[in-house]
Amino acid sequence: MKTWICVVNRSEAKIFEHGNNRSADVQFVTKLSNPRGRLKAQDINADKPGSFVSGFTTHGMGREKIDSPTEHVAQEFAKQVSQFLYDSCQQHLFEELVLIAEPQCLGRLRGLLSKEVRQCIVQEIPKDLVTAATTTDLKERLWPMSDLRSATI
Repeated sequence: MKTWICVVNRSEAKIFEHGNNRSADVQFVTKLSNPRGRLKAQDINADKPGSFVSGFTTHGMGREKIDSPTEHVAQEFAKQVSQFLYDSCQQHLFEELVLIAEPQCLGRLRGLLSKEVRQCIVQEIPKDLVTAATTTDLKERLWPMSDLRSATI
């Protein structure tokens, strides 16, 4: 059974694969990048004419929050990651999914993941570990009691 490990934050997603036995290596699959995810709100639309409205707007009786530019960019990247996971699930590239994401990103992803992908999730970890995702430190910090602990990264 193939397990994918998806490590995500607002600017990057790294996908790793772990085989079905204890001695299987963790292998890098791919990386999705969102360079705009590193920008500050004032820099996101700096090269575009006009301005970005932020705050609350009134529509009829209710109030609707308009996302900040950074939240909008993060939401768009979460959509990209969720679509990638859906497509990969449909192609049967993984059977189980470990989802590791910074807490806000994890919340965005939960709302966007398809039913098929959600059924594959075996573990969720609300941490931003994208920078540690290529080192053995990742394995030490995340899976001290799991089969993945014996894997090599």
